[in-house]
Amino acid sequence: MPRERIGEFLRSLHARLAPGSRVLLLDNLYVEGNSTALAGIDAAGNTYQMRLLGDGTRVRVLKNFVSEDELRGHLEGHAVDFRYEPLKYYWLAGYRVK
Repeated sequence: MPRERIGEFLRSLHARLAPGSRVLLLDNLYVEGNSTALAGIDAAGNTYQMRLLGDGTRVRVLKNFVSEDELRGHLEGHAVDFRYEPLKYYWLAGYRVK
């Protein structure tokens, strides 16, 4: 998801949930030596990777790695009981909708 649309996505999600609903988010962490190398960054700070499809075609895909601070910023005023846990290859975040 483009960085500039994260706030829009979260507002849309929260509009469909009752106050107090629990939300769990999970995504990849960038792990040097394990993650696919970054293949570019645009003016908005979006990062891209090159991926190989089953038919051998190489495609450039959007793949952002959202930090804990960035996620907290997007959720400020919309979430309570926020918890973030970095794992080996992923991060896990949970909260309740305000």
